[in-house]
Amino acid sequence: MGRPILTPQEMRAAEQAVINAGTGRFTLMERAGEAVAEFVHAHWPDGRIQVLCGPGGNGGDGFIAASRLAKFWRNVEVFCTHPVSELTGDTARAASMWEGPVHTLQEALSSEPELVLDALYGAGLKRPLEGSAAMLAERGGRVISVDVPSGIDGYTGKPLGPAFRAEATLTFAALRPAHVLLPGSAFSGAVMVADIGVAVQTALAENSPALWHSKMPQPGFGVHKYQRGHLKVVSGGPWNTGAARLTARAGLRAGAGLVTVLSPPDAAGVHAAHLTAIMLAPFVTPEDLAAYAARSTAMVIGPAAGLTQATRANVEALLKGPARVALDADALTIFGDDPDALFRQLRPTDILTPHEGEFSRLFGDLLATSDNKVQATRAAAVKAGCVILLKGADTVIAQPDGNALVNTHATRWLATAGSGDVLAGIIAAFMAQGVDTFVAAAIGCWLHGEAGRRVGAGLIAEDIEMQLPIILSALHGELG
Repeated sequence: MGRPILTPQEMRAAEQAVINAGTGRFTLMERAGEAVAEFVHAHWPDGRIQVLCGPGGNGGDGFIAASRLAKFWRNVEVFCTHPVSELTGDTARAASMWEGPVHTLQEALSSEPELVLDALYGAGLKRPLEGSAAMLAERGGRVISVDVPSGIDGYTGKPLGPAFRAEATLTFAALRPAHVLLPGSAFSGAVMVADIGVAVQTALAENSPALWHSKMPQPGFGVHKYQRGHLKVVSGGPWNTGAARLTARAGLRAGAGLVTVLSPPDAAGVHAAHLTAIMLAPFVTPEDLAAYAARSTAMVIGPAAGLTQATRANVEALLKGPARVALDADALTIFGDDPDALFRQLRPTDILTPHEGEFSRLFGDLLATSDNKVQATRAAAVKAGCVILLKGADTVIAQPDGNALVNTHATRWLATAGSGDVLAGIIAAFMAQGVDTFVAAAIGCWLHGEAGRRVGAGLIAEDIEMQLPIILSALHGELG
């Protein structure tokens, strides 16, 4: 399955449940410390290691890891925020397992290790690093962090001040929000999760094919195009036609059996010069669109639709019909002066796909005032009454019941004109094929990111849909 994501508070509760069932707290610490040592030794087999330990559980993990690494004949030095005599509980017990000297944290500043193991503070840190810890964070170097990089709030994903920037992070049982949400994810490096025997139940996970692969449409040999869904995309005027074609072509590539661009008559000639397998049909009034929606399984409206009252009327007409609707771009912005009018008409099976600017037009300062992006997107889904996909390098997908996914499977090269139009088409194609809207969003977002990763630098929006056949074939097991 996709890797689960737990808040620091949820992780503490999960650990306590295991402890209440009979597993000792120190046993969990031993498992964590040993996992850290094995992770470091396996991936960084050479070099002198500076282990930085804090006074709490993270520091205990560090002491156990140091002891284990020494048994692997590694050159290890240990530095701690406090004298060993001042440590208490399980951390003191863990420190007793380390047979070498324990230096002050300040002494670490004059040491030049090849590798730093940051075991200072965990995901629950709520105050900025100070003194030597802050200076060590700003020193840089090759850092491996335990749980989360020290100085990062594990829930919000935000630096509290100076913070360690890790090459890799090893956490336990599940990811934390800081591992997948910016800016924390940029400090975490590659994140691995170690199993320490803590059971995990959560409504938040990292997007992955493991979550939805079995739900992908599988057309049989006897299936014809009319059984694979009919997607319709609403176009803007003659000077704004490209976005709709990007959406439509992506929808056809992603598996919709038929795709039609619905065009104002004065833009039809422009579309006709470019479209082949995609059909073209005219519309003049919102009532025309409503009639098309009655014979469609999914609709997309918004990409370059135009910031006009006609676009607003067209959206409202589509939302009265039976087809599920994906709203993007102009279809969102046009309701910026009265978002509640849009929310009243949305159904749980519809989806909004805003970037942060469009999100703020509909939901005000919700993103700025929320603890993190997941919390904001969940709240928006409840307010709008439908699925919300908040785009970005850390795209979040949420539905009103609280289920949410974070998609980090992407690339910075997707930040280009038309990329979002293609994403809307991919998602809507799966909606047209009968896939649940939330699942369709998860599939579409991952495919969009994978296509971007395959193209890399120089990517333009037209490149994305060209990658879909080979990616989909691989997911369907049809490539040798």
